[in-house]
Amino acid sequence: MVAASFAQFVVATDGDPESLDLLRRNLSSNLEPTFLNRIMTRKLFWGNKDDVKAVRELSGNDIGFDCIIGTDVTYNPDAILPLFKTARELISDEAIGDSRAALILCYIQRRVDEDSILSNAMAQGFRLVDKWINGVHESNGIISSWFCGNDVCSAFRNATLSILYFEVSH
Repeated sequence: MVAASFAQFVVATDGDPESLDLLRRNLSSNLEPTFLNRIMTRKLFWGNKDDVKAVRELSGNDIGFDCIIGTDVTYNPDAILPLFKTARELISDEAIGDSRAALILCYIQRRVDEDSILSNAMAQGFRLVDKWINGVHESNGIISSWFCGNDVCSAFRNATLSILYFEVSH
């Protein structure tokens, strides 16, 4: 919902039809009407070629998306490789000025460790650009610019939230 406030166009996905229905209801109940026309919901089961094709076609000119955000998607070890394969098929290879398309994963560590996430990402052509692990950020990078203002940064200290910011390797 936040993405719809800032982006021109958002595709919200889920592989589970029941969850997708809940997502649609949540959006229509909580988004202002002016933002509802910026967001579409689609079924996307990672690795399903038909789902991937249908979502990619929504990116316009079939060039892929300039930003993919995954939240709470790294809890199943068997789903990590399909996640990154699908993201690689959906993300744009085009640079926008000095910016490259980004894959941003926000998660709470469960049964999948960071090394597994990073190795699968690299195997699919992504490189880690920035990270925020359990509320600790080592530099003034991209992620800290989102949080570290007006005492927001201190509110996230020692939080279990982790964020990984990837770009496509070239």
